[in-house]
Amino acid sequence: MSAASDALRAVLQATFPTGWRIQFGRWIDDPDKTLRYIVVRPVGGAGAEVVRRPLFNVALITGAGDASTVADTAAGSIIEALRVWPGSETVMQLQAGEPVFMATDDGRTVFEMSVTTITD
Repeated sequence: MSAASDALRAVLQATFPTGWRIQFGRWIDDPDKTLRYIVVRPVGGAGAEVVRRPLFNVALITGAGDASTVADTAAGSIIEALRVWPGSETVMQLQAGEPVFMATDDGRTVFEMSVTTITD
């Protein structure tokens, strides 16, 4: 799974070089509620056979005062980045699911999507 998570992180860092904090495993909020986060969490996948399919949940959390379109646009950027991602030696595919809207308790916009992978 580490190859898949490393590949996903590399795509996210290339897509969002500034303006978003990328966290893995859990969301750790900051007192500065204007910060934006991308939180990647592993959630499992199909059986670990010859072809492995790790699955991740990616949450985009906007800063206080951001329009909801900020997370929507970011989700679209991830979908597009994964659509054209060329693959690597160990990770053959990264594919995003359809983003779903939610909100935090304090009203910040959250879009969550699944990302499936195929590794060998």
